[in-house]
Amino acid sequence: MTSTLKNQKGITIIESLLGLAMITLVGSFFISGILSMKKVAKDSGTKNALYKQINDVIENIRPNVRMYQINYFQTDEERNNALALDTLPMAWGSGIMTTAEQCPDCPGRYGFVIQAYPGMSGLYLVTVRLSHKDWSKGSAQSQEAGANAYGFVDYQFVVNSQ
Repeated sequence: MTSTLKNQKGITIIESLLGLAMITLVGSFFISGILSMKKVAKDSGTKNALYKQINDVIENIRPNVRMYQINYFQTDEERNNALALDTLPMAWGSGIMTTAEQCPDCPGRYGFVIQAYPGMSGLYLVTVRLSHKDWSKGSAQSQEAGANAYGFVDYQFVVNSQ
């Protein structure tokens, strides 16, 4: 028995289309992975800047608590009014820490209050409020609303005046 095979050297159009489809599929997964990694890197950069900022503020306040003005607020409402988002005096960003007046375009704001710790002589409760544009709860509306749309995080810790 002899086989009559003719010109079996090339590939069919179906095979070439399947190959192109597989290459396109792999390429789309690769591109979406790269875009996802960029977003994660940006978010982690913001978080790293935040943690560095928090540590810098805390380490500046902790040994020098006597040099700052002590606020004698009795309620959480008074503390929240002092830390209103549109009046936070300091600005921060990636590697930047300055006043809000010097950096109006910085994405973050922060401020802090120092209160005498109730019932404990020589102890102070420090509340640090940090806000950032990326933490806002919406997209288009929050950008139009301005500083009030910033999301924020409060950090509290107790320091000794000694």
